[in-house]
Amino acid sequence: MGEMKSAWQIAMEKADQLGKASPEEMNHMKYVPEGNRLASMFLLDDKMNLVTEIAKLQAGEAEKYVKKGVEEILLRNITLPHNEEDMRRAKKSMDGLRTIKNNKKQVEEVFGLINNLINQYQLALQQTYNEFKKKAETALQQAARNMRPQRGNQMSVEEQLQLQIQEEWRQVHSQLDAQYEEVLETHRKKLREIA
Repeated sequence: MGEMKSAWQIAMEKADQLGKASPEEMNHMKYVPEGNRLASMFLLDDKMNLVTEIAKLQAGEAEKYVKKGVEEILLRNITLPHNEEDMRRAKKSMDGLRTIKNNKKQVEEVFGLINNLINQYQLALQQTYNEFKKKAETALQQAARNMRPQRGNQMSVEEQLQLQIQEEWRQVHSQLDAQYEEVLETHRKKLREIA
């Protein structure tokens, strides 16, 4: 029974501590989500002025938490582009970060690194795809030549080979993404550290 009581006491102490959040924790819980909301709206609305919307909120202490919330969402949306929408969102996120960061020079330096990384990624992806496509076409042609005498199973073997090739491409693409994503994350970290 003593263990039950002490476990209960520990739980009650933790509950008391949770109820006594510091003013900083309270501001964080209140304003960071508001910043998240503003950033999400900004990414969807091309006409929204982020600075104006932040200014509409209470000034002073709240502003740094709102900006932190905005920054979280914008940084999360600077990703490796897999389509036009990814590219648009990354550019829009960079535009938003430009408006909320004070040290514009440092921000632009990191954006230059990110843009170079994205260009390198797109080139590497295209080259990797072209090489992979050549190997896959060769493998399919070889399989077709080997299967001609056994006409009955040719379609199923080719289909299986195509599925295997698709899975191999997903793995190659995923590995390439992981390499570039690691570098991109270091750039995002630099942006977080800029005032």
